[in-house]
Amino acid sequence: METVNQQTPTSTMQSTSRFHNLSDQNNPYRLDNSDTSVLSLVTDLLTTENYVTWARAMKRVLRAKNKLGLIDGSITKLTDPSDPLFEAWERYNDMIVSWIHNSVSPSVKSSFILVDNAHEIWNELCERLTQQNGPRIFQLKGALENSTQGNDSVNIYYGKLKSIWDELALHCPMPESLVGK
Repeated sequence: METVNQQTPTSTMQSTSRFHNLSDQNNPYRLDNSDTSVLSLVTDLLTTENYVTWARAMKRVLRAKNKLGLIDGSITKLTDPSDPLFEAWERYNDMIVSWIHNSVSPSVKSSFILVDNAHEIWNELCERLTQQNGPRIFQLKGALENSTQGNDSVNIYYGKLKSIWDELALHCPMPESLVGK
């Protein structure tokens, strides 16, 4: 009996084969026992005022869990149900959506509760909440101008100032030409 050998191009096979081994620690589709849908990845829920720090904390955790690819767009949505990775992608997406929902305040969550794609939610939050940086920057600059040491120790006062400076730096990153390459 003659068998037909259908071969996939090597580059395609190599690029997708890493996703098929779900026991591989580096496979972003892999979900560990600790990856539950009730998990909240960050301690401070997202509000309309803390997007920059929240997004930074979420990215750090998602990178550590090897799950950043879905929100940054490097792992795209699978649309073909016959794709062997379709179900894995669906589980992966649903888990990230759950983690985002669990890390967002109820007032913010209500605006995307019906969106099922983690990448779309991430982009929607970024677009909506980074536009509000102007008033927050104004608040932070006012807090710096009005801050006084009062009865605080030098260390405590410096800590308060540093917190404001750090948040301002997140909202107003230095131009690339000043940072150096």
